[in-house]
Amino acid sequence: MSISWLKPLANAWNKKHLQRPELASMFDKPAPDQWVAIDCEMTGLNPKKHHVLSVAAIHINANSIDTGSGLHLVCKPPVMPDRDTIVIHGLRTADVEHGMSYDEMLSLLLPFIGNRPVVGFCPQIDIGFLNPLVKRYMGTTLPNAVIDIRQLYSRRMGSQIQGFSNKSQSLASILAHYDIPNLGSHDAYNDAIMTAMAFFHLR
Repeated sequence: MSISWLKPLANAWNKKHLQRPELASMFDKPAPDQWVAIDCEMTGLNPKKHHVLSVAAIHINANSIDTGSGLHLVCKPPVMPDRDTIVIHGLRTADVEHGMSYDEMLSLLLPFIGNRPVVGFCPQIDIGFLNPLVKRYMGTTLPNAVIDIRQLYSRRMGSQIQGFSNKSQSLASILAHYDIPNLGSHDAYNDAIMTAMAFFHLR
């Protein structure tokens, strides 16, 4: 049984509870040829005890990726990153202690996202961190459709990757399959660019 009709109902309910009227256009129907690639760096993978460190977002249009006008926002988390996570994302205390607050970050990020579908690699993780912040900021969670390039790739390749490990569906593997340059992982802006380029091949 399809439950696709639940999404419009949920968005209608959320729009009624929107606390920032200037963001009402986020609930409008998106254009068919506009998306936004998003990536976050966090202190860990558990939204209940870890925190967002940086967020990057890049517009994807019908025939272009607007890398020149993207966002790369560094935030000040309530708990500074420890040595183990610094090794992964490279963001030190000195890099984030003067970062913007989460409200300041969202004041820039949400208008930039607008009503565009969100594109990411396993974006459920990023959205899981963003949504609690978004709900506190504007009274609702993100209403945007979410597109996972890993799922797009899995559907595209079908039986060719059945039986292979999850590494065959890693971002690096997807980039290699389409001869897309690997700009280096665990940098939010680089990851957003690579995600956008992969989506360009998969959409």
